[in-house]
Amino acid sequence: MLARKHPELEDAVFCAKKMSLFEKWRDIQFHKNLWKVDERMLLKQARMDGHKEGCESKMLEIARKLKSKGQPAEEITEITGLSVDAVEKL
Repeated sequence: MLARKHPELEDAVFCAKKMSLFEKWRDIQFHKNLWKVDERMLLKQARMDGHKEGCESKMLEIARKLKSKGQPAEEITEITGLSVDAVEKL
């Protein structure tokens, strides 16, 4: 029935029907592991993005303090790694 509604799935449905119970189980386990790896990679990327945002906000905080103490923008840029434009906008 699925293959009738979606002809592009015909080959997959045909292969699934020919698979033994063990092959189906192995295929399910394989895909579960792929999903787990994908989930771990997404969580790792989210943590890295959060760390990056935290570092940027910390550098902005440091730049604000340096600017309030009268440090030149070029020196603040050299210390924090921020662009001159970003420092001047503070």
